Amino acid sequence: MGALVLYMVKYENDQKAAMLNNASMRDRAGIHRKAIADFGGKPIAQYGSYGEYDMVYIYEMPDDVTVAANLHLTDSFGLAKYSKIVPLLSAEDFMRSMEAADKVETEYSPATR
Repeated sequence: MGALVLYMVKYENDQKAAMLNNASMRDRAGIHRKAIADFGGKPIAQYGSYGEYDMVYIYEMPDDVTVAANLHLTDSFGLAKYSKIVPLLSAEDFMRSMEAADKVETEYSPATR
């Protein structure tokens, strides 16, 4: 598996107005699927939302560098007011990361441990 991410997008108000006025601009998920595929990625889930974010995507990219390249390109087009990306781990990988954290020897000593 490559890099699995959650990507949340908030559109500018003028972008939303354009989507309302132009039906061909409404399929943001379709545009995003194409951008993911252009970088060798695979869309997993896409949802419209309301509130803080307008769209939410879960997708897999070949690696973290490809995720960053996709975001650089998307940002350069000004396609969103702001966005947030969250790296995701499978439940098994999360457990392995907890085990690795527990086993590492370090001089760092938090007060709660």
